[in-house]
Amino acid sequence: MNSENWQFKVCNSCGFEDTRDNSKLAAAFESTREWKDACPKCGSTEIKRAGWAQPELDEEQLLIWGKDESLSFSPQDEDILLAENENMNLLFKHVDNQSLLISKRSTILAALCVLLYDNTPDEESDADIDIKLGNSVLLGLKERIELFKILNTIYISDYIKKLVYPRLGLPL
Repeated sequence: MNSENWQFKVCNSCGFEDTRDNSKLAAAFESTREWKDACPKCGSTEIKRAGWAQPELDEEQLLIWGKDESLSFSPQDEDILLAENENMNLLFKHVDNQSLLISKRSTILAALCVLLYDNTPDEESDADIDIKLGNSVLLGLKERIELFKILNTIYISDYIKKLVYPRLGLPL
């Protein structure tokens, strides 16, 4: 496979493993990764297991996703998927982007809260945290505190709110 955006599925009936290359955009979104073609070996449409390479988030994907309610990167926990340290600047740029749907901006706000949560030291030693990045997210969110009133915060999990909201000076 010569693509970074590969996908595979294994037939439940005969065990044949089929593979295909996707474009970056086709690989990015759940609905465009759907693969309903029958097994080329036995004709079955039952899948035993499947997988794909998720492309790194970029601005093109985020803008397309942000303007289309039907698109998702993941069927659940999209905020967690977006909350990668390397996505911080992109997320801050587009949480303010009023051309994006409110629901998508709300998901971006939730992702920024996850980023803050993931980079906040707790009582356990956590070698994976980046305190400098956490402080940058904290400052960026404090500058945008009004977004917590404008956007839907239902996308922010309660366990995230319990740690993040006090740091932001927000009531639970």
